[in-house]
Amino acid sequence: VVIDKQIRMRVNIKAGDTVLLEPLDDHSFKATVINLTPKNVEDDPAWKATHTPVKVKGYIPPERLEEIVEEEVWLE
Repeated sequence: VVIDKQIRMRVNIKAGDTVLLEPLDDHSFKATVINLTPKNVEDDPAWKATHTPVKVKGYIPPERLEEIVEEEVWLE
């Protein structure tokens, strides 16, 4: 598929880019450039959320924690 030079400049399409063409009507398409370059995982907000340690709000002694867990088990 050949894309007009003005559209290539406006959408910033370069040679070798992967482009998604979505039909708008019988004579026109919407061109979207798909960026498939690998990204750094550490920059992903979802990765940061799962790999950032949570700040401790308070300390529960192991004996008290065991009591709480036992109470929860008995309530179920």
